[in-house]
Amino acid sequence: MKLSAVPLGAILLGALASHASAADVAPAPSAEQPAAYAGVEVIGHSDAPQLAVGEEGAFAPALPGFAFNAVGEGTPLDFAVTAAENDAPISYWHDIPAFAKQAADGEPLIVNFVAEIPKGEIGKLEIIKEIEGNPIKFDRKDVKNMAGEVLYERPRFVAYGASPYTYGAIPQTWENSLEADPVTGITGDNDPIDAYDIGSAVAETGAVYQAKVLGALGLIDDDETDWKVIVINANDPDAAKYDSVEDLPEEVKERVFTYVRDKPTAVGDPPSVFWPDLTDAYAPGVWKGKDETKAILDHTAEAYQKLVGDCALVKELEFAFPGCEEESSEDTVEEEEQMVVTGQSGGNRKLLGKN
Repeated sequence: MKLSAVPLGAILLGALASHASAADVAPAPSAEQPAAYAGVEVIGHSDAPQLAVGEEGAFAPALPGFAFNAVGEGTPLDFAVTAAENDAPISYWHDIPAFAKQAADGEPLIVNFVAEIPKGEIGKLEIIKEIEGNPIKFDRKDVKNMAGEVLYERPRFVAYGASPYTYGAIPQTWENSLEADPVTGITGDNDPIDAYDIGSAVAETGAVYQAKVLGALGLIDDDETDWKVIVINANDPDAAKYDSVEDLPEEVKERVFTYVRDKPTAVGDPPSVFWPDLTDAYAPGVWKGKDETKAILDHTAEAYQKLVGDCALVKELEFAFPGCEEESSEDTVEEEEQMVVTGQSGGNRKLLGKN
């Protein structure tokens, strides 16, 4: 399967060269180049430095017939990655299961990992919850004048520096922003749960593959729980060596912790704080092991199922979910029919569609 693409590297270089203004135009995209993704031929950002997807078979795809498509017109705000299965569009959030397989006691926990920000990149890319299909796009920020009026939107970049590992999310999870997290007692950040893949192969933005869960880091950000799950690509040569975060080299854990802690300082904010002590101090207690992380993931997966089962809540939070959009459309028809029956639509009492 071949899909057209715009090279992310060209977009980022163009934006950075001109201070990432919304009006900036990046260099024209290069010719399409196929990139092997575990046996699926896609067109990705294969000309961009540090975005190699590795050899074929480097990743185990989350879905058979999966492909992703990166498109854009040259500026970061235009950039978008969409997903498909067997040529049919799918949602990164709603159509890919959180768990690749059910794990019995003692077995590795394998999840499906959506790559958003490749290792070595600074663009703040994420699944957009409010847009149909939930594509991956740049997070954006309003630029305002002194009177507080919005002048334009700009894409967001991580001022602190490049991501030390590929950053992404686990689909069909939700950190509930309306209820306290059972571990921290603090409400969630209203997003799918985040994850870092510490594996050696670097996937492109939009790739979705199986990853082994090792542990989690409990970031508390703006009085919200924002778990960072630590995973390793299930096909990584070192995946069999690590069963839990305790098995990881100390420098790997410190690199993740330091990056997450110190990112805010680049824009003048204080360092991040972590559960359980709510300080920025690095200590073994900040890490949750595999079993505790499984309970965290189970909870966010259950929260997601409750969310999408409550269309009123989905609408209130302004999320895009096809099941609720269909229900909303049916409700609108029923309301229109009721208005006709009761004479609220100008006195015509004939049921719509029932001549």
